[in-house]
Amino acid sequence: MEFQGARENNMEEEEEAAEERIYVAVGSETAKNKSNLTWAIDNSEGRKICIVLVHQPAQMIPVLGTKFHAATVDEELVRAYREKEKAKADKILDEYLRICLQKRVHAEKLCVEMDSIEKGIVQMISQNRVKKFVMGAAADKHYLTKMVDLRSRKAIFVCQQASVTCHIRFVCKGHLIHTREPIINEGEEEEERISRTSSCRSASTSSYYGGSEASSSIDEASSSIDEVSSIITEETISNHSPPPSLPCSGMGLGMITFLINSTKLLHRLAIQNQKQPE
Repeated sequence: MEFQGARENNMEEEEEAAEERIYVAVGSETAKNKSNLTWAIDNSEGRKICIVLVHQPAQMIPVLGTKFHAATVDEELVRAYREKEKAKADKILDEYLRICLQKRVHAEKLCVEMDSIEKGIVQMISQNRVKKFVMGAAADKHYLTKMVDLRSRKAIFVCQQASVTCHIRFVCKGHLIHTREPIINEGEEEEERISRTSSCRSASTSSYYGGSEASSSIDEASSSIDEVSSIITEETISNHSPPPSLPCSGMGLGMITFLINSTKLLHRLAIQNQKQPE
């Protein structure tokens, strides 16, 4: 179908765009994150930079010189205050964009709203199919010359939870500290895709036949047919006198007739059980 073909083309274009970009996580303090962004730009190899800032919506809202929890404050006041905070976050991203502009690197900005920074990053990587990502391994003040491990709780969480197909580099004070290589196994991905497709089809089939109750009744009917077939087969073998076989079926005419009638009866009972009110 043309629609399906267009959809596949769009997905391929999105994946190619993701391959071309390097996503870089930054914080609200430009001075402390400039070194990480600079490192990403210097190692971008001409790729586009996407600057990512996870904005955490304020939970404490200032009212008349005192802060109150958002759940206890008027919704309009909460909305207005959070809009101001989002505007500040957008200005911070613009500062990072100016750094890219000064280095003549094409860049774009992305603001993610999430209560947890590390969870926001993991979600962003998944939703945007990010293939290359750069973030801090620790605060600059914790940097040591021989530092080789992650010292940031956020970095450790992202390293463990982010999509395995994403190549992540963790830097600190402009130095590469740790690299998490991507895991790309086409066989496993195809197997997972087939598994998801089969699950969807099974769910659709169950819904078509009236849900789990109807499915259960039909399964019971099928089980009964199997038992009947097994008994007849055993009796036929023990008598050493198989009934006449049909040309292409290899099964006795009497057995076929019996199974057909049994199937109709059991199927009818299953439908009746389904229609009975609870």
